[in-house]
This record gives sequence, C-alpha cells and structure tokens, in this order.
Amino acid sequence: MSVPLSTLRHSTAHLLAAAVIQLYPGAQLGIGPAIEDGFYYDFGLSVTLAPEDLPLIAEEMRKIAAQKSPYLCETISKKDALRLF
Repeated sequence: MSVPLSTLRHSTAHLLAAAVIQLYPGAQLGIGPAIEDGFYYDFGLSVTLAPEDLPLIAEEMRKIAAQKSPYLCETISKKDALRLF
C-alpha cells in the first residue's frame, strides 16, 4: 500500500510532537504542519533545543513508531473540538 508523501509527513509531525512531549514534560504544542519539503513543529519549552538533541528525539520517535499505535483522522464539530482542546 502506497501512502501519499503529504500523509507520511503529517504523521511524522505527530510522532515528533509525541516524542518531544515524552522527553520534555510540560512541553506546549504549537503548530506542526506538513510542508512542501518536509514538516516542522513549534514548541513552547522550558529549555532551548540544540542540534545535539535531535538524535535523542529521533530515537524516541522510533520507539513510539515501533508501538504501532493507530493514528486516525477524525472530523469533529467545532463545538466538540473546543470542548476537547
């Protein structure tokens, strides 16, 4: 089964967010969209990340991916979204 690149990038952004939350408790999520040449995520953190932190984050992403938890796309009403978030 072939997955569109945009879907892969979107899912990987979610993995990044999950890894950062796991490694840096209290991290606040900003936005994390897939973009034309990859993806990014904005975080509110009590520490400043450096390039040396990326291998640790990547390893945590691999651990989370290995759990094979389902990532589902679900459409909900604005009312339900406001209640949830």
